[in-house]
Formats: sequence, structure tokens, C-alpha cells
Amino acid sequence: MTRLPAQPGERIDRSAPVGFTFDGKRVEALEGDTIASALFVEGQRTFSRSFKYHRRRGLLCCAGQCPNCLVAVDGAPGVRACTEPVREGMKVEHLNASPSLEHDVMAVTDAVGGPFTPPGFYYKTFIRPRRLWPLYEKVLRNAAGLGKLRASQDEREWRTEYRRRHADVLVVGGGLAGLRAAIAAAEAGADVVLADEGPEPGGRALAEGGHGRARELAEQARAAGVEVLASASVLGCFDGLVAVWQASTLHQVRARQLVFATGVVEQPLVFAGNDLPGVMLSGGAQRLVSLYAAAPGTRAVVATTSDRGLEAALALHAAGVQVVAVADLRNSSPPTPAAAELQRAGAEVLAGWTALHAEGRKAVQAVTLGALSDHNGSGPRERRFQCDLVVMSGGVAPATSLIAQAGGRTAYDGARGHFAVAELPDGVLAAGAVAGAGDDPERSGQRAGAQAAHALGLGDAPAPAADGPAERRAPEAVPPAVAGAGRGKCFACLCEDVTAKDIHLSVEEGYDSIELSKRYTTATMGPCQGRMCQLPAVRLMAQETGQDLQSVGTTTARPPWSAVPLGALAGRPFEPAKRSAIHPRHRALGARVMWAGDWRRAYDYGDPEGEALAVHEAAGLIDVSTLGKLIVRGPEAGAFLDRLYPNRFANLKPGRIRYGVLTSDAGRITDDGTICRLDDESFYVTTTSSGAGAVEQWFSWWLADWRMQVTLTDVTQGLAAVNLAGPRAREIMGRLTDLDCSNEAFAYLDGKRAKVAGVPALILRIGFVGEVGYEIHFPSAYGQDVWDAILEAGADHAIRPFGLEPQRILRLQKLHIIVGQDTDSESTPYGAGMPWIVKLDKDEDFIGKWALEHAAENRAHPPAEGSLALVGFTLADGDVPTEGAAVLDARGEPVGQVTSARHSRQLGRVIGMAWVPAAVASDGASITISDDRRTLRAEVMTKPFYDPDGEVLRA
Repeated sequence: MTRLPAQPGERIDRSAPVGFTFDGKRVEALEGDTIASALFVEGQRTFSRSFKYHRRRGLLCCAGQCPNCLVAVDGAPGVRACTEPVREGMKVEHLNASPSLEHDVMAVTDAVGGPFTPPGFYYKTFIRPRRLWPLYEKVLRNAAGLGKLRASQDEREWRTEYRRRHADVLVVGGGLAGLRAAIAAAEAGADVVLADEGPEPGGRALAEGGHGRARELAEQARAAGVEVLASASVLGCFDGLVAVWQASTLHQVRARQLVFATGVVEQPLVFAGNDLPGVMLSGGAQRLVSLYAAAPGTRAVVATTSDRGLEAALALHAAGVQVVAVADLRNSSPPTPAAAELQRAGAEVLAGWTALHAEGRKAVQAVTLGALSDHNGSGPRERRFQCDLVVMSGGVAPATSLIAQAGGRTAYDGARGHFAVAELPDGVLAAGAVAGAGDDPERSGQRAGAQAAHALGLGDAPAPAADGPAERRAPEAVPPAVAGAGRGKCFACLCEDVTAKDIHLSVEEGYDSIELSKRYTTATMGPCQGRMCQLPAVRLMAQETGQDLQSVGTTTARPPWSAVPLGALAGRPFEPAKRSAIHPRHRALGARVMWAGDWRRAYDYGDPEGEALAVHEAAGLIDVSTLGKLIVRGPEAGAFLDRLYPNRFANLKPGRIRYGVLTSDAGRITDDGTICRLDDESFYVTTTSSGAGAVEQWFSWWLADWRMQVTLTDVTQGLAAVNLAGPRAREIMGRLTDLDCSNEAFAYLDGKRAKVAGVPALILRIGFVGEVGYEIHFPSAYGQDVWDAILEAGADHAIRPFGLEPQRILRLQKLHIIVGQDTDSESTPYGAGMPWIVKLDKDEDFIGKWALEHAAENRAHPPAEGSLALVGFTLADGDVPTEGAAVLDARGEPVGQVTSARHSRQLGRVIGMAWVPAAVASDGASITISDDRRTLRAEVMTKPFYDPDGEVLRA
């Protein structure tokens, strides 16, 4: 245990224990802990394995800026343990290590693979023989990545809401500068939103003794009316829209003025072994102590380029950590006040020195410090110190990525050794450390907030003048591009395991611009998105090419600036569901409801084969309200339909029904349905459930082009429909209507209008399911009443409701196609076994006629090689092939596929439909089906399996 006594401003609640598991082991934590702080207190020092070399990685920044502590939480990979709060029962697992974090077999890459894994090694090594590339690719892909997604997931888990927010001022960053800017703008009358990625506003001040002031300013901001978004990561700026992710909400903020108070990102030093567990940034060490009361080590050595490192050393000393040495790259004479205080505390301060080499197997055990070449003193130029903690501070880099996305420009500041804001576009302001504010971030924030309000015409005070050049607290040294290069791997990019040597090799091979080197080495492309590796990479590039850093420049700042789950970007699952007017009855009857296109339909009521059998033996009732329904009316309605369909409708008599197939310009099947002629000028057209919208658009398109005397009305939602089918259907209908339902008076393919259960209806006698059937269309408002009346009327005839799955069994017995399942974008009526529906002798042209004429000519000759036909098949052994299973030729090559397959209890065998070579599309032919390592033998049938001559339908 390394928990310290209570610290001022600590975030943990010592009276509230929380338990979770890490790699299956129970871990005790406190409310307010992060996963990383809790594990660190329990003695965990290795938190992850690196991307390429699988080296051990420990805590570094404790601020969510680096890749070192990525874990999986409850199955979701890529979570930063140093910022993720603990929750009772959460399941945390390591990433990128097998079989365990402690014993990773891929660590052999670090031991022996270094010379064989330079940048781009996979492109250079795995190119011969070419035939083995699929194997190489599989191995490389399995080795790459920092986590695993679930193989499958039934339902989406994210329920992100999109929130559109318009504001006068958006302040990005909730440190002292950001809080003060928000307060100033709000007090001037502006509508202000402040977004901060931390669990509470305050930024660095929370961990550096300013927690009281930070919390005071946060209360002032709320009192002034500022909307404070905590734990809210700003993802990017998109032409005036700023995306802010906060838990289950994705805020889309459009503000008239933007104030960026994003602060700075502390930079690591590049030296041998700078990635070992126990090597930490000064800010990370301070956060562990101040926020979580965790001692980062017992014996520390500090390497710094500024007072940041000295202040961290003092904080560690105050927490009881022994600070044995401080390497301060500055040649300060006399020593700074902080250095003098450290010397009084017993630490050895080495001016002009830096870290050269950190040593250790599982974690840091020693570090070598050394003087740079301008060291003028006497004595040894290197010294080795035993320690378990190396605290480094290589200066800072202003967090300018979001500013650059908003149109700002940066330039290299040689005095400070980083790229600073040089130019801001209209409507964009910077405040605090990102603007170089020095010791007084509140003054900078006050000025920026007042300027933003004044630009909007708010407030009575004159526009404040821009800040002059900020004064630094103390001199800062610019660190070398790399130190201790010959002693071991010196990592410039911890995310992608890119070393100083890799940058050197990329320049040698011609990738001598920062953008090219980025793509070749992948530096800055990892989880930190350049926060900690861009500046070191630019310094190394400048050293290798001899250019100055301004000439080298930076890589393009692209969103997202913070890691975000794809589920958060996808938003709330929004799938508009259509439900028929009868839907509540299906729920009450215990139906299994599933998606069918954009409809929610009753799939079955518990026994699909039994429901299908009931239709054959007695009667069944199915809700078919989902069918598309169009009324085509006008003097030219028949001619209009003749142009759209390949068969004739102008000669259809009133009160009669005809089946129709719609084809595209290329003669391919796009939809099907029935057409009933209501009177001389009116037709009632039905379409497939999923095709209703597309057919209505298709009809409307051609109607607008042809300018015929036709009106089109979509009544899909206004009318409900049910299909009553079975040998007892006629008797049941007789109880519901005064219409004569005898076969002589109401024949097959007749359409009549009458009242059913007292409701006006259009009754179509059709037979999609193979039995005597009545499709009843009536106003949706009466849907449940008519449904109840039919079931009541048929109760003593053993009527049963049946769902979509039984209907599919019944239609398959009749070899009735389902467009989109049994057909695809290349299917023509000829290939689908419906040559009779194409009337090429029609006098007028119709859609797809030219293409269908060519298809007819090709069909007239012996089948061309590769031509396919849709046929039925049957299997006697009971195996039901998967829809999509391959049909094989004699050589075992796939030449077709199964489109539908079911077991029919009525027929006592497995039946199906498949596309097969036209040469074997004849009754009795044998085909071979390959399905999930099974080989099945089937027999072709070209006629319906049930009632092939249609005698039952016409009875």
C-alpha cells in the first residue's frame, strides 16, 4: 500500500470503499479514485504493453494525455485508466499482452526483434513470395492493435443524445484562465458555455495547491449563469461547430465567440529507457500525490528544464518521498529559490545536467544523469543514482490543436522551445497558458472574456487592450532532441514505439518532411494524437535534416482531439419503426416481433410449422397491413401501368386481379405485387412491404416525366389488410359479410367491395400461401376490430393467427418468390422462371423492354455458359441448408446459391429455392450444396411443391 495521509484538495472519499476487478483479481479502491490510482496504491506498476515492442509501460501523465494506461472496461477497449473513475463491480482488463500482462510472449520482439523491425518493416520483409501475403497479413493484423472488439453484439449499448446548443461564447478549458474568461463574459451579459475534460473545473490548479481558488471560481461561474460542462471532451472544430462529448450526450455547440483556454501539455525528455515504468512526468507525479494521496515512489530523481520539475520535487519531498538528485538543464547561477530549497532539503541539484539512461527490468531501478557538452565545471560528467522513480519535465507544448482547427496559426518560439499561437482568426481568442500568459492566468482570462463580450456588443466597459508579451516565471532550457542515444531505445513516440533511431532512418530513406515521416514511422498517429510526441519528433527531424524547427513545422491538426467511442458519434439508435394498426393484438397474443424492413412484424406465435399446418387444415389469419398500397386513377391509368410493367393491365376487366412484376431499365426485377382494377379508370396496386416507398417514388418520377392524365395516391398507412386463408376460410367469410363467397360468385383472382364485420372493405381473392384466401383491405382505424371479429368468427373452425415465418414456409411450397431474397440486382423475369409475365408483343414500349428483348433472344438459344435459373429443390435427409449456401459444379466450384430453405411439415421434407446453372434447371436434376463444411445432395423441381396445378386455389 502506498496511500499517503490526507492531502489538501484530495479527490478521494476515504469513507466510501469501492471494489472492482483487474484481470480477474479483486481490487479495493475509494470513491473518487481512478482505475490507475487504485491499482497504483495496490502496488501495480505495469499498466500496459507497448504497441510494437510490447515493452512494459507504467503511469506517465495521470491526465489522460498519453497511451501508457489503456485498458478495457467491461469489454470496451481503449479506456484511459488514469482518468476513468472506479465503479463498484466494474471489470477491468489489460490490453495488448498475452497470455498475461506480466508474462507477454510478444515481448520477444523487444529482446531480439529490434534490428528486424524498422519503420515499414512489414512492407519490406513480407513481400515474397507474394502467394503467402494472406498468411502474413493475418499474422500482422492479429499482432497489431491495442484491444479487441467483441465478435458480435446483439444490441447497441450507446444511447448518445445529440444536443444542439447555440451560445454567445464557448470557453474551452476550465482552468483558472478559462473560468475567469467565462465569468467575465457572463457578467457582461453573454450566454456562456464552458467545457472542461476534467471531472471538475480547475485544471492544473487542483493538483498544484490552487484547489481552493479553482473551486471558488467554479462557483462564481455557475452563479453568473455559465453552463459548466464537466467531464466534457472537446473533440474538434468543424467550420463553426464545436463537438463536445459528455457521457451520453454529444453537444453540438455553435458560439459567436470562441475562447480557448486549453493550457499546455507537459513534454517528456527523450533519453534511453525513457518509457520504463517509474519514469513519470512531473505533473503526473503531482496528481498522484495531491488528488489521490498516492506516493509515486520512495526514492526519486528529477530531470527538468524549468521550475516545473523543481516544484514537483518539492511536492514529492513534502509528501515524504526522498528526492536524491535533481538534474536541472539550466545553468542557473545563483540557484533559483526552488533549487535552493531542494538543496536545503538534502537533494543534490546538478545544473546543466539531464537524464541519459533509465535502467531496470520491470521498472526503474537506477538512472544515469549527465552534463551536456557545454558543461564547464570540474568533476565527473556522468553519475548513476539508485531510485524507483524518475520525474521528468521537458518543458511544455501549448495545446493549440483545437485553435489550429478553428483557423489559428502557430510559429516556433525559440526562447521557449515550442510552437506558440501566432495568429488567431476573427471570433477566436486564447487565454491562459496556451496564450503564453505566464504567472497570471486569471488576468489573461479576464481580458479574453471581456473582449469576447465586447465583440458581441455586450458590457459597458471599453474593449480591453490585447495582452502584451507574457513574462516567464524563470528561465527555461530547451532540451536536446535526444540524450544517451547509444545506450538503448530512446522513444520519441510512446504511442507507436517510434524511437530517435527510427526518425533517423526515415530521413535516410527520403522521408525528410514531418508529414512524410509521420506517415512512414506513424509518429503522432497514436492515442495521444501528437500531444507528447509531435515536439520531440520535430526536434529530431530538425537535428537530422539540419533545418530549424520553424522550417520543419508541425503536422496538420485534425479532429478528434480527444479519444471518443464510435458509439458516441453514432448517436442514439434511431430506427423509425412502422407498426400496423393491429400490432397491439400481436403483442397480446404473445407474438415474437422482429424487424421486416422498416416494419415491426409478428414473426410467429410460438410454433411456425404448426401455424403453417393450420392454414392447410383449417384456417389462418395474418396481418399484411405492411404491403404497399397505391391507387392509380385517371383516363390513362391502364396505359400508365402498361408502360411500367412488362405485362398488360389496360385490358384487365374491372373486378379482376393480375400479378405484376416491376422491372428496371435493365430488365431486372425490382418489385412485385397484385393489381386489381376497381373500375374503368381506377386500379388498386399492392407492392412488397419493403418496396412501398421506392415504388411510389418510381411511379411519381415517370408520371412527372410522361405527363399522363393519371393521379397517384399512396394509401399504405391509411389502410390495414389481413389475409384469411385455409379450407375453412370461405365459411368464416360467410359469417362476416353479406357477400356471396361461393366459388361461382367470387372466383379466384376476383376483387370485390363489401362490408366485412360491418367495415367497408376491398376483398381480393388471391393465393400467396397456396390455399383459398381472401385478402381484406379496410381503413386502419378499424384494424383491431376487424382482426378480433375474424378470430371470433373462426373460433369454432380452429382458426389460428400466423406470422411471417409460417407465411414464408407456405409461399415456398408454391415457389412464390420474395423480391430481394430470391432475386438480386441481376435477376430478370426469365431467369426467375416467369417468362410468361413478359409481353414483348405489346404495341407500346415499357420500362426495360429493350433489355428483356435481348434476354429473350439469349434464352432462345442453348443456355450460355454461366447463365443461371431460379428453381426449387428438395432434400430428403432433413438437413436445411443456410440461405446463401453455395451450389457447386462437378469441379467443386461455386456456381450458384441457395436463396430460401425451410422444412415443410405438410410435405414432410426440406424444400428450397436456389439459383443454379441453366443447364441443370430441369425436374429431377441433381445439385450439390456446400453449407458450413457440409455437402448436401438435392433434387431440382421447377413446379410448385404443393398443389402444382392450382386446383386448391381455384376450389
